Amino acid sequence: MRNLLVALTALATVAGPALGHPRHDEMPQGAERKPMAETAKDAVIKLVTQAKLPSSWSKAKAIQTEARMIGGTQSWVVTFDNPAIKSAATRKLYVVLTKSGEFVSAAHTAPK
Repeated sequence: MRNLLVALTALATVAGPALGHPRHDEMPQGAERKPMAETAKDAVIKLVTQAKLPSSWSKAKAIQTEARMIGGTQSWVVTFDNPAIKSAATRKLYVVLTKSGEFVSAAHTAPK
């Protein structure tokens, strides 16, 4: 009988903290993800800082964001328009991001 009481007491001591967890609705949620247009804008600014794009691109506006299948994978394509560029061939910039928002590429021609 004494062994049974010791075992139950030990079990209650160990089980108490395990039952004291927060309710599921009180658990912290994952960090909110930035909109794809903002993530792409950050990538454009990084390209400007690396001198891969003219500085006028840092003021360019995102005009379109769309999900596309590129190379068999789901990607985001954010299109920027820079009115400071006179040449129509280089006025638009297409920034490709992964589904999770990682930078893939940037080009003046639409990705296929």
